[in-house]
Formats: sequence, C-alpha cells, structure tokens
Amino acid sequence: MGTYTRLGSYLLASELAGDPLGAIHRAVVTAGNGFDRHVLVRAFSEELFQAGIGTRIADASRVVPLLGGARLFGQGYRVESGKTPHVAWDYVPGRSLAQLIEKARHEQIPFGVDHALTVIQGVAQGVVQMHAKGVNHGLLSPHSVWVSFEGATQIVDAPFSSLVKGVLSKAPSARQKLAPYLQGPETDAVQQDLFALGALLYELLTFEQVPVGGDLQGALDRATLKAAQEEAPLPAEIRAFLGRLMLGRQPFTTMDAFNAELERVLYDGEYSPTTFNMAFFMHTLFREENDRDTTAMKAEQGDNYLAYTPAGETLRSGATRVQHIDGHAEEQANQKNKTLLIVGGVAAVVILGLGYILFGRPKVDPALQKQLADLQLLQVQIQQQKADLDAKAQAEAEKTAEIQKQLSETKSADEKAKLQKQLAEAQQRKADIEQQQEAAKQHQQQLAEQQKAAEARAAAVLPVAPPPPPAPKPEAPKPTPMQPAASPVPESVPAPQPAAPQPTAQAQVVETPPQVVRQVAPIFPIRAQQMRWELTKEHDVLLRVFVGEQGQPLKVMVKQGVPGPYGFDEAAIDAANKSAFAPATRDGKPVRAWIEINYRFPRRQ
Repeated sequence: MGTYTRLGSYLLASELAGDPLGAIHRAVVTAGNGFDRHVLVRAFSEELFQAGIGTRIADASRVVPLLGGARLFGQGYRVESGKTPHVAWDYVPGRSLAQLIEKARHEQIPFGVDHALTVIQGVAQGVVQMHAKGVNHGLLSPHSVWVSFEGATQIVDAPFSSLVKGVLSKAPSARQKLAPYLQGPETDAVQQDLFALGALLYELLTFEQVPVGGDLQGALDRATLKAAQEEAPLPAEIRAFLGRLMLGRQPFTTMDAFNAELERVLYDGEYSPTTFNMAFFMHTLFREENDRDTTAMKAEQGDNYLAYTPAGETLRSGATRVQHIDGHAEEQANQKNKTLLIVGGVAAVVILGLGYILFGRPKVDPALQKQLADLQLLQVQIQQQKADLDAKAQAEAEKTAEIQKQLSETKSADEKAKLQKQLAEAQQRKADIEQQQEAAKQHQQQLAEQQKAAEARAAAVLPVAPPPPPAPKPEAPKPTPMQPAASPVPESVPAPQPAAPQPTAQAQVVETPPQVVRQVAPIFPIRAQQMRWELTKEHDVLLRVFVGEQGQPLKVMVKQGVPGPYGFDEAAIDAANKSAFAPATRDGKPVRAWIEINYRFPRRQ
C-alpha cells in the first residue's frame, strides 16, 4: 500500500510541479476504503498562507461559474479553505509550462517556433475568454499553464490568480520570482495580461526570461531562437508582434484586436502550429515521467484506503501518523492508543509464556525463518523486474525495427537525420536494458545461493515439537528514519542474529536496507564535452535516492555534486531515476527508505 498525505478531502500521492505559489499534486479521492478518482490539487506555500490567502481563497468559488466549465481552465474545480487552503480540479496527465521549458533547455531538445505558437495560441484563447467574462488574470506566468501529454494547454490558476495577486505584496519571495511577467501597466488589466503573454512567447522562443526593469527593446533586438538551437534572430513579424505586446508601442486596445493579429501571425506565415505536433513533442520530452505516472496511478487505483478512513484511524495501535513523501512522519499520540499498547503488551507476555511452557522452544530459529521469508520476497521482486525488463526489451526491439523501416523509406535529409538520432537513442536504451537484465540475473543468482544455504541450515535442525501459535503483538513505535546504504553494490542479505528474550513485551524490529537491483550507467553530459571542461579528470556525483515500497525511485537528491552548468548532476539524477531497486523491509514488509549511490564519470580524452 502506498503512503499518502491527507489535505482536506484529498490524499496527496505525488508532487508533480513546484512553483512560487506552492505545488501541484496528483491526489486521490476515495469512496469508503476504495479508490474513486484522481484529481490535481494546488497547495499554497507557507509564505502565501502567512500573506493571507487562506482568508480570500473562498472567493474563487465565485469566479469558477464565470469561466463556464471550459476545458481551457480545468474542470470540476473545488475550493477548500480552512487551516490549509487548497484548490482541486479534474486530473489531466501533463506538466507545467515552466517544467517543459526547463526540461527542453536541460535536455537540449529543440523547441521550434511552431510549438511556441501552439502553446501561445491555447493560452491566448483562455485569456481572451476570461476578459470576455469580465475577469482578468493578472498573474500569468509559465507556472499558470498546464500542458497535457496530448499537447493541449490549460490556465489552471484562472479561478484564483487575482486573489493571489491581491496578497502578493506580502509575499516578497513569490513576487520576486514572478517579477519578469508582472511588468505590464498596473492600471490597465488588458495590457497587464498582454505583456505577460508576450513574456511567455519571448521565453518559449529564447529560453530566457524577460529582463526585469531592463532594456526590453534591446533584449528583443538581441534575441535569437535559442529554443530552436539557432543563432538566427527572431522572425521580423514575431519580433514586431512582441514589440506591440511588451513595449507599449501601437498597443492592442482590445482583446479582439489582439486575437485578430495573433490569428494572422499564426496562419498567414510559414508556421503550422498543431496540437498533434505538440503532443508528439510532449511524449518525447516526458516519456519517462508519463510512464512513471501511469504505473503509480494503476497502483493507487488498487490500493485499500481503510487506514485513511475514520474507522481505519481507530483501528491503529500506537500513534496515528500520516507519512510524507520525503520519508518523515508526523506523530500524534493519544492516551487511548497508549492504553491499547500496554494491554497488548501484557497479553503478549502471557501468551508467549504459555507457549514456551506447553510446547518448548522451537528448534528452528525465528531469525532464520525471517531471513528465508525476506529472501523469498526479494526473489519475487527480482522475477517481476526481469519480466518488466523483458517487456521493455521487446518494445525497444519493435520500435528500433520501425525506425529502421522509416529510415529506409524516407528521402528527406532532415527526416533521415531525425530518424538516425532516434535510432541512436533506441540503441542506447537497448544497451541500458541489456545491462540491467544482466545485473538482475546476477542478483537473482546471488539470492538463490543465499536461499539455498539458509534452507540447508534450517533443514539441519528438525523441530522436536510443534511451534507455539503466533503471539499477537502491539505495533512498535515507529523507528527513526533508516540510514542510507553506503554503497550501491547489491550486498547479500544479512542473516539477522537471534535476539535474546526481552524482558518487555515489545518485539524487536528487524530491518533491511534498500538495495540496487539494476543500476543504469549515466550518460556523459553533452555540455561538458562541448565546453571541453576538465575531460581528463574523473567526476563523482553522490546521490540520495528515496526508494518506494515497490522498488521505484520516488525522489533523488544531490548530496555531493559537480558544481557548474556542465550537466553531471542532472545526468546522474536521470540515471538514478532509470535504475531499479529492491525496497527496504521492516519486519518482512516493504517500506520506504533512503539509499546512497555514487556515480563516477570517467575521464575523456
């Protein structure tokens, strides 16, 4: 079962995007103890909470009907105030425009003019509709825009953007981060939003933010199509369009005038903005994130949420807790749980004593039985991971064959270059999968040898009497967070030492750390090669990986990286996210825990 954080009516499952306002989460709505549906939830930052957003957020419910339930703004909005104000709406697979820009910049994937115009077209339609309803946005930025994996755009903060802007003066950190998009005239709502639209288009084309308080005319004159990996200046008609939006020269007096000019730029030029092309780009850019989201959502749909219902809370012994994604917990103990713990401890002592008197001590050590159970669990997990790898290998083989077929049929030089790049990437993925398959095979062999040895030790000692019935035990207080492993190399599962009988009723907790099952080698960063930066030296990046109950990497943090914009940290993080792990266990049950991995980048000649 996954671990969730309750926020009002919702169970937060995963943070999808962080931004100056707080974070957007994928969350679960339950029906009883079962899954109902997924939603997106906007949680506001502590700074905005202190600025007073909690006292104003209820007004967003009055804005929602004005938006008419259009898909452009998200659907199914629900506003919850209280101690922790938040907003929820229907789930749409995707990421924020800010994440799209950052990832395309980091991965050095060309973001063409067509793609930029596709995004701006969708955002502009939303802004035009807002003003037609008498509502201005006032806070438009890349964090406002949600781009679905199917290429469509939504302005997801439309119901509450003006409310946030009203408290932004008391939130200096958020205001500073949003400053590039807030340079329109304060007294003109139309020009405010048009300036922000221009700032968005400028950033999509140049991968740079509009300078704050600087020479905007000079910035436009110097701007080049860096997003398309070209040093060519912005097309003249687009530069003129941006000038009208951002410089206040010949400004659009109405939204209708702006919309007419945008349509002319979109369709009278040499551009072909389409949602289909944007969808292809999103699947290329966020393929791994989409796969991880899909896998996690399937698991969430099958979860049992009894522990998060009022009835489930009363069934828990020990402190009630809600565990966060970073592995820490907030404990809230009460007197009733303490009483249950004491009563359960006394009962356990009585039952254990009777069992020892009537049946004698079992001859097979419980610690050895525990080790066998752990080894069997790891074997099952390895077999599942091998099956997943085999499926991925088959899919990559089919994809490679399709690319090779297209390569043999196409006559366009540009298309051939594109297909050759895709073929090289597919071959690299195939090599990674083969390496992972070999690592999984070796780990499975090691586990098989350990299991065989443990079974031999168990068979050498035959029990002379039937073992006593299992004794119920109270839930042990949560242990301190597990220390991360010092090495990524899979180690043999240690045989727990038999514990001496304890004078108390509390059972000893047996823990095993997470282990690496298949470790993907990082790709040497292109930026370091292009800049010829210290290629004759080795570089190490030490990461901390938070491993989930199913062995998936949930969070990756750089503990000791390589400073500078050379891409070593990012390459190591990407490799860690592609790797697979065996989860940590506590009393034989998979739990979340941290592990450390060191990635070494060899010297290049």
